[in-house]
This record gives sequence, structure tokens and C-alpha cells, in this order.
Amino acid sequence: MKVVLPGGSGQIGAMLARHFAARGADVVVLGRGAACPAGARLVAWDGTRDGAWGAELDGADLVVNLAGRTVNCRYTPSNLAEMLASRVDSTAAVGRAIAAARHPPPVWLQMSTATIYARRRASSAAASPAHRPSGRRASASPRPGRPRSPPRARRRRARSRCARRW
Repeated sequence: MKVVLPGGSGQIGAMLARHFAARGADVVVLGRGAACPAGARLVAWDGTRDGAWGAELDGADLVVNLAGRTVNCRYTPSNLAEMLASRVDSTAAVGRAIAAARHPPPVWLQMSTATIYARRRASSAAASPAHRPSGRRASASPRPGRPRSPPRARRRRARSRCARRW
């Protein structure tokens, strides 16, 4: 089995590389020269342009694209633009390489990130963790004079609303 991990030099990529390598898979990490996880071999790529790295996808059994700029930063307009572009560009590059492969991988998983993005703008002076996008304090009751329901009850109501929608 051959597994290709574009952008697989981070925490999730290292866990996947160890998992598949322990099961005897040939694990290839496509990266920019960062440390390669144990049990994998590193092939250079820039995340945007086609290159010799595309040959690694030919005949692969699984591709898990983990590429993208780190989200561990302030969400300024320029950082947000870089995060988006790095994901779109790397996905397009992997897609082109798979399309050009004589024996394309049967499975391609696209991973974007593992974070919760704030709804507030980084430049907003009033944005603080204590405020919601609506402007109410996080501890405010849903209605004046009415106490908040326990978290479990709120989750149960949210699940039932989702079930009714679908």
C-alpha cells in the first residue's frame, strides 16, 4: 500500500505517517523540506506548481492532502488570504497531478484545518472573548429575567432542531 501525504510534516501528518508505516505502507510526505515524520520519505514540493512530485501520486492507494498555511496566527486580512490561498492552490495542484496520473489513487481525502475560526474581525477594537458577534456578553441570559438552561438541555434542543431540518 502506498500513502501520499501532501503537507504531511505537521502533527496530524506525523500521526498518519506513523500509523500507515507501522502497517507496512510506503508513506510519502510531500513538503517544503521540513522534518519528515518517522517511517516516511520526504519529496520536495512547493504546494502550488506541478513538478516531479506528481509521479508519487501515480499508483498510490491513498492521498490525504493536509497542506495549508498554519492557522496558529492572528486572523488579519493578509493572514486569512494566505490561509485560503494555500489551501486552494495546494488542492488544485494535487488535483492536477491526480488527473495526469496513469493510475490515479482510488481515494483522495482533502483536509483543510483543525481550528474554530472566530466570527469577529481582528481589526475590531470591541472584539473580545467575552463578546459574541451579536454584541451580547457571553454570560448574558437568552432573554432578560430568564436564566440560561443547562448546557446539556441546550445541546439536546440543538440536536433535535438539526434532526428536524434533515
